[in-house]
Amino acid sequence: MAIPMRSPAAERRRPCIGDVVVALLVAAAAVALLFALRPAPSQYLTAHIVLDGETIAEYDLTTLTEPVTLPLDQAPYPLTIQIEPERICVLESECPSQDCVHTGWISQAGQQIICLPDRLIISLTGSDPVEFDAISG
Repeated sequence: MAIPMRSPAAERRRPCIGDVVVALLVAAAAVALLFALRPAPSQYLTAHIVLDGETIAEYDLTTLTEPVTLPLDQAPYPLTIQIEPERICVLESECPSQDCVHTGWISQAGQQIICLPDRLIISLTGSDPVEFDAISG
């Protein structure tokens, strides 16, 4: 009767010091990438509200001075959007999943609120002020 051969990897049961070092290096690289790839805050923030593929409203959130409540009764599931200076959210919705409401406030360029049953997308875009070195004409 032959005894089955065990591989050297099967003999080792505990992680060795090299395994711990590699795991720490991967974790450190992930944290470094997280901070390095964060978007820079923009000075001009615009909210684009698209319902069923059609842009229905755009708001410049940096110049907004008071809150705006935007009811969307024409959506399949009526909802209400709350717009404040520097942020926006879906305040209430009659859609079944309520994911758009649970997303909460968004306030950075690149963030989105999506309601699939209503086919609604609220996205934030931002830009920095353009500074000119010279103008030739």
